[in-house]
Amino acid sequence: MHLGASLIALASAAGLVSAGINCNGAAGCPSVAGNLDQLINLANGIDDNRWYNSGQKIVCIQTNLGNTGLCAFQQNTGGAPGHSIKSLLRSLRDHGCKKCGSVPLFYPSDNNDSSHGILTVNVVGNTGGCNGIC
Repeated sequence: MHLGASLIALASAAGLVSAGINCNGAAGCPSVAGNLDQLINLANGIDDNRWYNSGQKIVCIQTNLGNTGLCAFQQNTGGAPGHSIKSLLRSLRDHGCKKCGSVPLFYPSDNNDSSHGILTVNVVGNTGGCNGIC
């Protein structure tokens, strides 16, 4: 009985552990148009000093199916400049991600996604009309 309760407690605690840099994405990620290398190429055109706020789409590749697409955006951050966005996207690629993934904002010095938020590349249901630099 104690073993079962211990396993449940351990499983619950595991859910609280931060994912850190990862290549996770929504179920539709593998089939959405575009890839991380294409987003990186688009992001190379971003001004290094341009400020992006949390939730703001940064770069997107729109599909032919309406406004869905593959986008880079921040979650739970205080925002970040273009030069940080570019570096973080390259870190995702260097980690082995091909399409979707997330990286903590201060990676590699901080791989804890709950401390400062994350940059995410994922499929979105509405790109807001963005196809390229947003």
